[in-house]
Amino acid sequence: MSAVADVDQCDEARPACGKCVKVQRVCSGYSDGLDLVLRRQNEAAKAGVDRRARKNKSNFQTPEHLLSFQTSTAPVVPRSLYELEETNALYFFVSTFVLYGRDAQADRGFLEFLPFLFNGLQAESPLSLCLAAASNITFGMWERKRHGAERYAFPSYAKALEATRVALQDPVERLSDETLMAVCLLGFYEAAINAMKSRFSPATHFHGAAALIQQRKNIRQMTELSKRLLIAVRSNIVFRAVQFSSPIDPASGIREEDLDDMPRNPAILLDLMTVEVADLLADFAHTPSKVTDLNDEKDEASNSTDELLERAEAIDATLASWPKTLPLHWYPVRIFKDTIPQEVTAAGVYGDTCEIYPDIMICSTWNDWRVARLKVLRLITKLRPESTIDGGEIDAEIISKIQPLVDGICASIPFCLGSRTDPTPLYEVEVIYPGYKGRVNPKEHQKTAMAYGGWYLFSPFKETMEIGPYISKDQHQWLELQLWRLGRIYGIKHT
Repeated sequence: MSAVADVDQCDEARPACGKCVKVQRVCSGYSDGLDLVLRRQNEAAKAGVDRRARKNKSNFQTPEHLLSFQTSTAPVVPRSLYELEETNALYFFVSTFVLYGRDAQADRGFLEFLPFLFNGLQAESPLSLCLAAASNITFGMWERKRHGAERYAFPSYAKALEATRVALQDPVERLSDETLMAVCLLGFYEAAINAMKSRFSPATHFHGAAALIQQRKNIRQMTELSKRLLIAVRSNIVFRAVQFSSPIDPASGIREEDLDDMPRNPAILLDLMTVEVADLLADFAHTPSKVTDLNDEKDEASNSTDELLERAEAIDATLASWPKTLPLHWYPVRIFKDTIPQEVTAAGVYGDTCEIYPDIMICSTWNDWRVARLKVLRLITKLRPESTIDGGEIDAEIISKIQPLVDGICASIPFCLGSRTDPTPLYEVEVIYPGYKGRVNPKEHQKTAMAYGGWYLFSPFKETMEIGPYISKDQHQWLELQLWRLGRIYGIKHT
């Protein structure tokens, strides 16, 4: 079978498949998907432009007293000098999301590696256009609080999509670190859009990035940067696989055996554990019901359930061991209400304490661990025959494991949100955060927490609200109030 025929048979719903890897081509499911997204979004944008043009034509008339000035040749002097909106957006994104101090042991993303590519950044390149798109969407949503932030950022996103599509068709460009980073930034853009709509984005762009990396590995053209980006790509794919209960594709090249020469830190180790969580949830989603008409099928379903329960308990035990691998300074410090600023307690503190972390990234990694365990423990409650969710006895052992995890999420919220309650642009608000002498840099934490704090609370909130009777009524009510607070601050549309 020819290489073209092999690629043509690819299932577009599963990018980064093995066929694309074998023929050393970018998955058609990914590149064609870019074309489809671009066509649809261009059509929607064109329709919007036409509507506005018709409205402006019908509503606008030039006043007669201004007609005499239309032919004037006098120079127009601006009242004041100002920077372009795109420049402000880029500065905001780079200074807030990219350039900030963080513990290297928490590195598993891709934004921190952008500065390594700045020197070679060229205008109108896929990377520069994707950087502009990511900057515009975050600036529009976080800083300017525009109602139409997505519409404001769309032109730069459309240009970035088209430029990336062209680069993926070039045999040299598609193997460059710049193109790989551009694809990751497209994934960031989609994640930002979906977060503001109270939903998780699919991993389409990150599967495409995984296909690009796998192609490099096959021809032995892996750079140090591409190795680190593989870690970031895997982290994003695993996160979404857990949220959507979808399996990790063996052909993606992101499993532990594919990363023998990769660095290990606490955050990366957690991702490796979470791969097993994603596969477990996917297997459960495709397990036949225990109640069937045929005895043979019933026995088979029962055996499958027992096997899943055994796996879930083993995975939970592995996750429970993760905190033992952490350096001492990663552990949060608990502070009591009498040392917490009044503005913070008024905004929301559960109980009499909250917890302080070295930085926002370490805090989010702890919450990722809590969410992974909550996912597994909730699955165990469904698999154990003695567990009763609707009435009756509730598994006391499960409650004893779930409650501390939920308490930890509750205790992290003041550190992430501080005293903030209103949707004020970042440059106009003075937020107060709880602190501990020598633990955090107040100015550095204020900048990063206002940008990242709510972003990283979205998944913990969602998971804890789905636990049901395994959290107390008081916890549920308080978390619900904090979720609405988060929505108000960041303009999230709850669905």
